[in-house]
Amino acid sequence: MRSTRDFLTGILTGVVIGILTAPRSGKETREKLTEEANKRSGGLKDQWEKGVAQVKDGLEQAKTQVNQYADKAKDQYEQYKGQAQDAFNKEDTKSQYNAKVDELANKTETGVENAQDSFKVN
Repeated sequence: MRSTRDFLTGILTGVVIGILTAPRSGKETREKLTEEANKRSGGLKDQWEKGVAQVKDGLEQAKTQVNQYADKAKDQYEQYKGQAQDAFNKEDTKSQYNAKVDELANKTETGVENAQDSFKVN
């Protein structure tokens, strides 16, 4: 990100120096500066809008992924809940059930963390 900013700063500096040193009248120079500033600010606005759109798309993808993880965890919970109810009084089944619930909770947490990490700005 920094190199892009430095590059754009260099280009803008070069354009301004070129305009200021060109053999024009003060009025023509001011008009040229205004024209260039308007053109550059329009480009930056477009880049900003593209960035915002990308963030929105990424957020929607993350929400979808989190919902998928949650649905999968819920389905597996329901599956194991039914199996566990059949043999609830057996101690081995209880520990297996609890281990599976812990495993699903960890997978869901990992999915949420991955979704959050995908939105962090470096």
